[in-house]
Amino acid sequence: MKNAIMLGAAALAVTACANVNYHEPAAAAPMQAISVPGAHTLGPYSQAVRAGDYVYLSGVVAFDAKAGKFAEAKIGPQTRQVFANMTAVLAAAGLTLDDVVKTTVFLKNPKDFAPMNKIYGEYFSTHKPARSSVPGVDWGNPGVLIEIEAIAYAPRR
Repeated sequence: MKNAIMLGAAALAVTACANVNYHEPAAAAPMQAISVPGAHTLGPYSQAVRAGDYVYLSGVVAFDAKAGKFAEAKIGPQTRQVFANMTAVLAAAGLTLDDVVKTTVFLKNPKDFAPMNKIYGEYFSTHKPARSSVPGVDWGNPGVLIEIEAIAYAPRR
C-alpha cells in the first residue's frame, strides 16, 4: 500500500511538471569593462565591470597616476587618494559615491582603522553603504596601507 501511494504521488508530480510551460531564460546583458580614460591597472584586471544593474569596482589603492607613484605611506593621504581614485572610476561609469551600496576596506595595519574611519565618514557622511573591514592584509609592497573595493547600484534606464 505504501508503494502504491508513493507511485501515485510520483505520477501526480510528473503530470504537474508536464503541464508547466518552460521558457528560456532572458539573455543577460553583456558585461562591460569600465576604466578611467588614460588610466591603467597595476595588473591583469578591469578597474570596474558593469554586470546588469550593478558596477563592481576592483580594489582601489592609493596609486597617484599623475605622479606615477603611491601616495605618502601614511593612512590619511592614502585614504584620500583611494577615494579620489574611486571617485574617478565611478565617474567613468556615470556614477558617484552616492550610488555605492557596499564597500570592503582592507587595511595593512589594524591600528589604522580609526583614522581611516574618520576620513571614510567624510566621504560617506549622509549616505552610508554597507561595509566590511579586513585588517592585517599584506600586499607585498610596504607602501600600500589600504585598498577599498566597492559595489554600486546603477539601474539601466
